[in-house]
Amino acid sequence: MKIVHTSDWHIGRFLNSYSLLEDQKYFLEWLLQFLKEEEVDILIVAGDIYNSASPSAAAVSLLDDFFCEVVLKLKKKVLIIAGNHDSPEKLGFSSKILERAGFFIATDLNSIKTLKFNENNFSVGITLLPFLNPSMVKEVFKDIKISNFNETIEFVYEKFLKQSLKYNFNLLCAHGLFSSSSSESFSFTDSEVEIGGCDVANLKQFENFSYIALGHLHKAQKVGENARYSGSPLKYSISEANNEKQVVLIELKDEFKTPLVKNVLFKPLRDLKIKKGKFNEIIREKSEDFVAVKLTDENFIIDPYNRLKQNFPNLLEIEFLNLNLEVKEGFKVSKKMEPGLLFKKFYRFVVGNDLEEMQIKLLNNVIEKIKKEKVN
Repeated sequence: MKIVHTSDWHIGRFLNSYSLLEDQKYFLEWLLQFLKEEEVDILIVAGDIYNSASPSAAAVSLLDDFFCEVVLKLKKKVLIIAGNHDSPEKLGFSSKILERAGFFIATDLNSIKTLKFNENNFSVGITLLPFLNPSMVKEVFKDIKISNFNETIEFVYEKFLKQSLKYNFNLLCAHGLFSSSSSESFSFTDSEVEIGGCDVANLKQFENFSYIALGHLHKAQKVGENARYSGSPLKYSISEANNEKQVVLIELKDEFKTPLVKNVLFKPLRDLKIKKGKFNEIIREKSEDFVAVKLTDENFIIDPYNRLKQNFPNLLEIEFLNLNLEVKEGFKVSKKMEPGLLFKKFYRFVVGNDLEEMQIKLLNNVIEKIKKEKVN
């Protein structure tokens, strides 16, 4: 049996002002082909399917087309859970009807479920645990005393999950921030939104699960012995520029309780890169990738964004690393001050350097032209 673990698709997300729908469609087309070629049996998406609780019509349509291909044409099983970005009500619409086709969704406390699959007398149990916070549990259990994410997960484990550990291979799919020890550190990116409050749950109670498929962190990473964050399929912030994106392929052999786990790298339609250097060096390059530019020039560059955008149409931002804007003396204006001298003082006040000889010639030509037009 082969299972693919992925998460944090955030369909409908923007990167700065750029829509990522085209890039997400490219990922889904790649994933569809991968499921087909590898003869994968089950696709797991561990939360944050959409980027918001109210996804756009285009985002819903893109996902609908993909799942129709996977479930109806390829006849693969799809198991998804709601993340903290998803709307449980909207994501769970028609879930009972969809189960007949092999599409299983868990969105709230009442939809937690363990699905059983058999392969050559080898039983596999996959438990779907959507993102839950204390208030969501208290809506069902009015008198329960829980105040944070860890207490919520502890209660849910005892009430719903403990009895599911009865198969040859037990897999848990969950969304949130989980740790195997108090000293464990996580690799965060700027694109993640913290759950809030006491938002770390202890994984120790899940140690009897053979594999834990996690969602929420956008950088792929292992947690403890048997848990993994697959990471997001795309780079959703500049802080992820150096991260490799992937899905996780889990292969089960009936003689092994420990799965064979393989990270499968994905090459996006447009990568996200940071380019660092002098303006005159970077302006010689061209790229369709998403690009953040870090200029090392000490002098001010005129209109760098629009000039660079001609070569980098998906330019995200420009940052000056060494620009000296320190002003040692105040800028004073006098009505009697000659226009050229006034501009030179203003330039030094803003930029921190004196005009170069070529700039002075250009300035003088502009001033003379204005004077002539004024006389005429």
